[in-house]
Amino acid sequence: MIRDAGADDSRVVADLLTQLGYPCSAADVARRLMRLGSADRLFLAELEGRVAGLAGIHVSAALEYDGDAAKVSPFVVDERVRRRGVGAALMRAVEEEARARGCVLLFLTTAEQRQDAHAFYRSTGLEETGRRFAKRLE
Repeated sequence: MIRDAGADDSRVVADLLTQLGYPCSAADVARRLMRLGSADRLFLAELEGRVAGLAGIHVSAALEYDGDAAKVSPFVVDERVRRRGVGAALMRAVEEEARARGCVLLFLTTAEQRQDAHAFYRSTGLEETGRRFAKRLE
């Protein structure tokens, strides 16, 4: 089952983000959820009555295209239930949301070392198109 995430899900979202490599607390997530606006939507996947995955989408105008672009972020499946269809269900949900919003591009970024994730993304029809460069502004 796929559903929207809410403030009551802060603890489980924090657990999933920590698994993804972004350690945080439930209080951090609750505060961050308050910043999200109408351009964002956060999905949770449930499997056997437990939250099993998380996927977010952020839609923005893109000067490069005649329509909006949708960035998938974050995207994580609980390590205890991987390879059971949770990721595929989440990817279908974000793609459906992007199409419903009229987006012409769906993309995500991923760390170089996440080879299993890269294989999964390719299996969903995503193509590797470049590299990401980042700089922390602290």
